[in-house]
Amino acid sequence: MLFDEATSALDNIHEEEVQNAIDLASEGLTTITIAHRMSAVRSADRVIVMDEGRIVEEGPPDELLAKEGGRFQKLYNDQRMDIAARAPHKSNLTPAASLALGQYYRPQINYGHNRRAWNRTSAGGKNIKIGKSYSVLSHDREKLALPVMSKKRSQRLTYKYSTVGRMDIEIDVTPQLEEEHHLTLPGKTKSYAAVWQLISGHREGYALLGAAIPTTIIRAFFYLVASVLEISMVPEEDRPQQIFIVAAFYTALIIIKTIFEALGRLFIALFGHGFCSYMRLTMFRKIMRQGCAYFDEERNSPGRILQKIINDSSSLNKIMESKLDLLIPAIICPAFSFVAAMYINWKMALLCSFQFPAYLITRIVQIKEGTKRQREMVNEENNAANLVTVVLSNMSTIKAYNLQEHFYSIFTETLEPLARAMKRQSVISSFVFACQFSFTYILIAITLYFGKVMMLNNEITVFDYMRVVLLTQFGANFFSQLVASVSDLSKARIAAENVVAVLKEPANDIDNLTEEGQRPKLEGSITMNNVSFRYPTRPVVPILNKLNLKVKAGQSVALVGPSGSGKSSIISLIQRMYTPTDGDVFLDNFNVRSINPAYLRRVVVSVGQEPTLFSFTIKENIMYGMMENEVTMEQIIAAAKVADIHDFISKLPQGYETEIGEFGAQLSGGQRQRIAIARAIVRKPAILLLDEATAALDSTSEKAVQVALEKAGKSCTCIQIAHRLSTIRGVDKIFVIVDGAIAEEGNHEQLITKRGIYYEMTMSA
Repeated sequence: MLFDEATSALDNIHEEEVQNAIDLASEGLTTITIAHRMSAVRSADRVIVMDEGRIVEEGPPDELLAKEGGRFQKLYNDQRMDIAARAPHKSNLTPAASLALGQYYRPQINYGHNRRAWNRTSAGGKNIKIGKSYSVLSHDREKLALPVMSKKRSQRLTYKYSTVGRMDIEIDVTPQLEEEHHLTLPGKTKSYAAVWQLISGHREGYALLGAAIPTTIIRAFFYLVASVLEISMVPEEDRPQQIFIVAAFYTALIIIKTIFEALGRLFIALFGHGFCSYMRLTMFRKIMRQGCAYFDEERNSPGRILQKIINDSSSLNKIMESKLDLLIPAIICPAFSFVAAMYINWKMALLCSFQFPAYLITRIVQIKEGTKRQREMVNEENNAANLVTVVLSNMSTIKAYNLQEHFYSIFTETLEPLARAMKRQSVISSFVFACQFSFTYILIAITLYFGKVMMLNNEITVFDYMRVVLLTQFGANFFSQLVASVSDLSKARIAAENVVAVLKEPANDIDNLTEEGQRPKLEGSITMNNVSFRYPTRPVVPILNKLNLKVKAGQSVALVGPSGSGKSSIISLIQRMYTPTDGDVFLDNFNVRSINPAYLRRVVVSVGQEPTLFSFTIKENIMYGMMENEVTMEQIIAAAKVADIHDFISKLPQGYETEIGEFGAQLSGGQRQRIAIARAIVRKPAILLLDEATAALDSTSEKAVQVALEKAGKSCTCIQIAHRLSTIRGVDKIFVIVDGAIAEEGNHEQLITKRGIYYEMTMSA
């Protein structure tokens, strides 16, 4: 078994519990553990200390600890808490306080969360059933869980794996189908108002659309005139001159029609491309305006958002290009044809016009069923896209556990409902198509019979009969194109509803792109007054409970406490990633609600445990989000030196111009973290927020970076979250957060003297 920093994100007590579980599961196995916390390798049989790709020490941990001046001894001592009473001790907490602390250290199961996990069961005897997925970590560290993709799938999915401890794990999922169905399906409408609403919003395309409409009207007129000429100007006897005139007129019509055909299609195509770009940019900008709570919802997963931005806008564009230039002729030509046929002979015109309602009735049936199937297909396509996004985002984990075939089978199951919906739609379309053409030939036979009767009764001439039949047939052809276009427009309707749903998303109180709000010069003081907070996706789970916190400008403050106590949520509220459920957050004397969000995040900078880097150069990643004229190369180098990454960069052949690959794949975790720290320092923030920022560093690098951060923190307020308590001994104040409230506060010495919760945590470090 291989463990790469498996317990780095856990607090001391959770780390001890997990480490004991790992030791138990590793019995009889070869186990390799990578760890920066030396306490995680004390139970190892052999420790190998590496430096720059070389082994510098190896041996049992006890021997290496006893080796004076050794590398392992130095690493271990750097992480020890300097407390005199290091021997086993008896807790001085009151029974009630001890009980509360013990309860809080237990995993808190979130029953209100919507995300679900795939079911997996291992062979054996003992079963552990887990329903919905949950996290004992803070909310913003939750990993994306795979959602149940289809209501047609079995209510219970079970997958079996062998475990060393011979323990069966059965994860039983009962999906909330009604809720998921409601979340993923677009809203139904009784008209095509959504399509027109989007078209009317694209004002830049009005000129192109205005130019396209006259060309299509003229084309429709040419179609009509050509048909009338074809049936009315046939000479009754040999008239060569009239034949020449008709031929010349037709030639002119063809030339003019070709010009207008090209212009009409060009204008429509240009309008369609512009409309598609307009839709994508508008949707993307709307999504970028949303707060973090928007992306926490399952219906706004990356796969579903991508489906809406790319596929739905493309569907609208295709229909614009292929159908819009046919709609106007399809409306005008049947009307003119019917009026002309009625003028010639109203009885025969009415008889021949029965094909119009026949076309309409069959198409209504097709549209009604087709829209229903189209909704199903859109839902299943969104689910498939979401699954693919999740799989590609976690491909390394999937390969590590040989789950390729497993997810292939899941993807196959996900596509089955889509295939069934497509088959049902194809069957209905085929049936409607057959009925429509069968009725056409039946109507021709009926018109031939009644035409003969009317000609025998001198009610119509042969010539007028042919004109009426051809005119109505000409109009019927265009009418069939119209109703066929309406059928295709049902796809546009579904796509338009998805787009409108994004654009009409309820207003968020955090508009990330707004120009409104104050831009004060902040000194760095922070005040949180009676702040209560619940995540919007988990409204029944309290995270912070009437928390009061004050930090003076320039202070260095640490937040400690068990996992899930609300530490990361405090940082999110300071940056206004979320809005408190109750209470207020002030920076200096300014409520964060009144400060421009973009400006706020330029002066309040955070570094998380898992840094996000981009496929750019090291220089571009450090200055990411800043303009070229805002930062100099000297400032970038100075920030890199503070983050203890300059020496490594200087050894690279291309130095700061080195490409680091997607998500910084060419760098180690510690190197990525230090680049992220340099990116924060180069901004010269008023407030620096560090959420386990040094958790991925080894003891030596951590100590160097900690010293650098202390230097950088002298010019700003610094708040850091840490599970390694050795990193916060020098801060001005420590807040112990338990159950969403401050349980203790003071500096390191004061809290040790109290022998309270903080003391208990140091004893387990």
